[in-house]
Parts: sequence; C-alpha cells; structure tokens
Amino acid sequence: MTPAAIEMVIEPRTRAVGDSVVQRVLPYRLRRMVGPFIFADIIGPEDYAPGTGADVDAHPHLGLSTLSYLFTGALFHRDSTGATSAIRPGDVNWMTAGAGVCHTERSPADLRRAGHTLTGLQTWVALPVEYEQRAPFFEHADATDIPHATAPGVDIAIAAGSGWSLNSPIAGSSPLVEAEITVTDAGVRIPADHPERALVAIAGDLTVAGQTLRPGQAAVLTRGEQVEVHGAGTLMLLGGDPVGDRYIWWNFVASDRDLLDQAKRDWDAQRFPLVPDDHDVWVAAPPMA
Repeated sequence: MTPAAIEMVIEPRTRAVGDSVVQRVLPYRLRRMVGPFIFADIIGPEDYAPGTGADVDAHPHLGLSTLSYLFTGALFHRDSTGATSAIRPGDVNWMTAGAGVCHTERSPADLRRAGHTLTGLQTWVALPVEYEQRAPFFEHADATDIPHATAPGVDIAIAAGSGWSLNSPIAGSSPLVEAEITVTDAGVRIPADHPERALVAIAGDLTVAGQTLRPGQAAVLTRGEQVEVHGAGTLMLLGGDPVGDRYIWWNFVASDRDLLDQAKRDWDAQRFPLVPDDHDVWVAAPPMA
C-alpha cells in the first residue's frame, strides 16, 4: 500500500534505444503524463570500452521538446537547425521540435577513445497546442549556469523551469520543473508549487513519504501534498501544469492524430529537415498500427 501522499509507484520497463538499453518510466499505461512530461528514460549505466561509444543515428521529432541531462559521461548533439553542442554532467540540452526537427547524439571523440560510463535522464515535454507547429530551436545551458538550492546534506539543481524560488535559464514552453535532487544522509521537502509531480529515483537508498523508492522507480505525488525525501542518493523531480491530452507514436507527439500520420509520411519520404554532416545513416520509422 502506498502512503496517501503518493498516488502511485511506476516500475521501469527495459527498452532498447539504438545500441543502448534504457529504463522507461513514462508513458505508463495508468499514467500517460505528469504535467507536460510525456516521456522519461533513465539512461545507463552504460559502460563503453575504449574505441566504442553511443551512436543515436538521425531521427525526427514533432510537437515536443527533448530535455537531455547527464550524470556521467558525455554526448555530442547535432540537429537540423544547425545547432551543435556537447553535453556533460549537469549541463542541459533543450531541443524544441515544434513542426519538425531531426537530430543525432553520439559519444564525443575524446571519450570514445578512452572508454567511459554514460548515465542520464532524457525527458520529452509536450508543447502547448499553440506551440505545436512553431519553428524548431535549440537551447543549451552549462552546469555553471544552472541555479542550485542548498542546505546541509542537500543539493538541488533546477535544470529547467522553476522551483525552490529559483529559475533555470531553460524556461520551457509552459509552467514546469525538472530538478536533480541529491541528498547525503539528509532530508528535503518537495514543495507543491506545481499541480502534477513525480520523483524518479536514480541511485542510492531513498524514501519518499516514508516509502522506499528503489533506483528506476518513479513515485507520482498526490496533488497539493508536501512530500519529504530522506536518505542518501539522487532523484529527479518532474512536474508542471497539464497541457491536455496528447497522442504519442514513436518520436512524435500531437494533439491531433492527423499530425502523427502526416509526420510518418514525411519521414518515410525524407521530407523532414536533415542534420548537416550527419544524416548518412537515419532511423526508419516502425509500421504505424
């Protein structure tokens, strides 16, 4: 039985993404979204021997923003807007697909030579209806630009949106928060600033509202409840205002199913914008049910 402060606990499902294996917590059959967050994958830990690395080939997105956040390792991002950016632990890459974007993510050359371990969290944020067809764009924030709330044994990095009276340079397209919470034999209260919230356990020995939360699990919090986290480890807070029901298929999110159908046709015909200098290999869309 879960405490009243926890609406449900989501067990992660293992999924293959490119040549990597992830633990997926959203979408879930009983909880499709948390605020605007419609997708969440825990990446790794993925160990790469010297001479190897992650390769996520060219693939499209529609109607969403991707938020990439790493704990260890690094990735190099390229997209069809012309943006290029390395992302390292504590940095934020925010790519808004809008009407359509294509991108790749690969291990940078230095880590590929040396070997490394990759861990992180990638989330997708559904756009408000009025922004679904906006022009795509890319934002990056270095770890040094991310605001932190600190207390004895507690560090909170506001990766995107707002929380703990702090604002990330990555504002998002609707009210939201994504934050890394690190506790060291301490406790922290999770405010109820956002109507929908979930805590995703990444590592360590943690309790949420008195209930153990194992790495990979996500606790969806009850609206309005100020929940306390105790222990030693790392969690990610996802929260925000709902943006309405959405369809999700493959890498596409939309309020209108016809937009998904058209996006598949456009990708199959390679009518999406291409990634400069990195589109020789692209990922085919699966059959649409």
